[in-house]
Amino acid sequence: MKMAPKLYCARWLVIQSNVLIAICGFVLLALGIWTINDKSFLDELLRNKLYMNTTYIILTSACVIILLSFFGCFAAVKEVKCLLLTYFIFMLLLFVILSVGGILAYIFREQVSNTIQAEMIADIRNYNPDDSENTVTKAWDETQKQLSCCGLMTEQVSLSWEMWRYNKVLNPTSQFETVPTSCCIAGEECVVGNKTVVERVMTGDCMMLALDYVQSQSRMMGGAAFAISCFLILGMASTFSLFKSIV
Repeated sequence: MKMAPKLYCARWLVIQSNVLIAICGFVLLALGIWTINDKSFLDELLRNKLYMNTTYIILTSACVIILLSFFGCFAAVKEVKCLLLTYFIFMLLLFVILSVGGILAYIFREQVSNTIQAEMIADIRNYNPDDSENTVTKAWDETQKQLSCCGLMTEQVSLSWEMWRYNKVLNPTSQFETVPTSCCIAGEECVVGNKTVVERVMTGDCMMLALDYVQSQSRMMGGAAFAISCFLILGMASTFSLFKSIV
């Protein structure tokens, strides 16, 4: 039997919408995996679980988006109202979750700027070069290597690496002025005896570099979440149109 033009168009609109949604889901999935694998070490220094929690929300949403897009195509091909209604409800719930994830990403951008300095100063004091498995030690070493930085700028110091003077394990007395080996320029030895060779130390400010990174990453994740939410609206609208077209 020949399909009515309106029904035919509505069905293919749903299928095409879900293909676009699936592509968006894979992009969002790749973004979430990259964030977790590449810069999760910053989570320990930030002491702000909102960063990684937002990433996990978006990562989970991406997986559900991909599955739902395939289900949406199946429901459109079968033209079963019950399946279309189920798809619509789940897509609406996902829209809400993804919107919340996007909002959390933007909230984090403002929140982290108010807390990052205090948290990083506290972590400098807890750094222990003799315990390489310590989470704070690993986080600081990884951060300094990845971001090519050393320490952080505060009102107490004129150079960022000087904040390591406040670590009593590295500098037990005023005669010591050393930094972790992760502060050294690649291939160089920046600590000789109990003194630091300034010319061989990375000059970046870890606080500013970490703040710039997580804020830009949060902005990107939040923007991606809101953009994909628009595609979800398209998917729901096309599904509603097909639902009404089925007799």
